[in-house]
Amino acid sequence: MKILSGIAATTLIAAALILGSTTSFSQDACDRGGNHTIQVQAGEDGRPVLSYRGGSAESVYVCRGDQVQWVLTDSDRSFFVDFFDNAPFSGAARRGSSGGTVSVTIGDTAGSYDYGVGFAGGAPMDPRIIVDD
Repeated sequence: MKILSGIAATTLIAAALILGSTTSFSQDACDRGGNHTIQVQAGEDGRPVLSYRGGSAESVYVCRGDQVQWVLTDSDRSFFVDFFDNAPFSGAARRGSSGGTVSVTIGDTAGSYDYGVGFAGGAPMDPRIIVDD
């Protein structure tokens, strides 16, 4: 009987500690101060193909203050990144590559931002950046 009451008491104490803790055991949506590299290469049809961390770059989640870079990986062509309605950073919404890279620092406004990536004279691709709180 003492063993069962000891196990019950230990379980209650552990549950109280877990539930009463202000620390979240799930991963935070944002790991502040991150660096994100989106790779850009020419597809077979001449349009840009983007990849991010070995997968799709259709939607990339970032945090306020993060650095985002689009890096050309397979040629020396110029490309641009153009945020259509609004950009999640200050300055010009359209950025041209310099040395095969476009780099921005995400500002303070959370939301979803559609943008285009294109090569000079070609049709752009239209992914999005999602800025989490």
